[in-house]
Amino acid sequence: MDTEFAGYPVYFYDYNEIETFCLSQREQLVQDDVGLILGVLRGGAIPALMLSQMLGIPADFLYYNRPQARAEIRNFEVFDLIESCVDNGRKILLVEDIAGVGYTLNNCRDYLLSLVKDASLIKVLALVRHGNSRAKPDYSKDCSTVRAILPWERYVTGRRCLDDFLRSGEALLEDQRYKKVLAINDPVFPLKLKDEWTVDYYLVLEGDYHLSLKAIEILGPEEIYCNNDPLIDLISRKFPFAIVYKIINGNRYRISALE
Repeated sequence: MDTEFAGYPVYFYDYNEIETFCLSQREQLVQDDVGLILGVLRGGAIPALMLSQMLGIPADFLYYNRPQARAEIRNFEVFDLIESCVDNGRKILLVEDIAGVGYTLNNCRDYLLSLVKDASLIKVLALVRHGNSRAKPDYSKDCSTVRAILPWERYVTGRRCLDDFLRSGEALLEDQRYKKVLAINDPVFPLKLKDEWTVDYYLVLEGDYHLSLKAIEILGPEEIYCNNDPLIDLISRKFPFAIVYKIINGNRYRISALE
């Protein structure tokens, strides 16, 4: 079976390497005079706290509503910290785990810019940067040629992603709600999706794979349902950070490099 990350070796990015990367950025962050760290929940939380300890500066979090593409600060004390940074010309560091498609980072940065007004005071750090990302972090690890798997992602990189995952807890249902999901229906290999598998966009495959790839690029989905193996292979190569599922005998299978 073709894999989700065909052509991309799997790279397990463990906690020691995350710490090493954060330490490698410490000198530059000090020189840039960072005065506040804001981690994007949930992926940016751990590196934000690591950096806070390394730099001895406060850290807090941005909450991001994916369906509404809206970021917000819920701790009102953070607004005072932002104001202090602006008054003293200090930088605010936005931290995320992955600069993949890039929508989240760009939307969070735009939200901060609405508060700070001066783009030069906002810096962005991502543990992983994909080459085609719309976001351009100031500090990041280039993972354009690998599929980097972070420690908190490993629970979804097993051999199969079955219906049992959805029944195992509300957290996974919540994960599904905030992802942009595309279903590509091939009349030869039709999809039979269950009602609880939320889909935002539908696309009918009419034989031209290049048109399908163009539509995917425009929509920017994070998860894709597709039963056409040649198209899955093309999707995996062009959009390595998209998660692809096949539907087999009524079950949902994640096409994984670990198969």
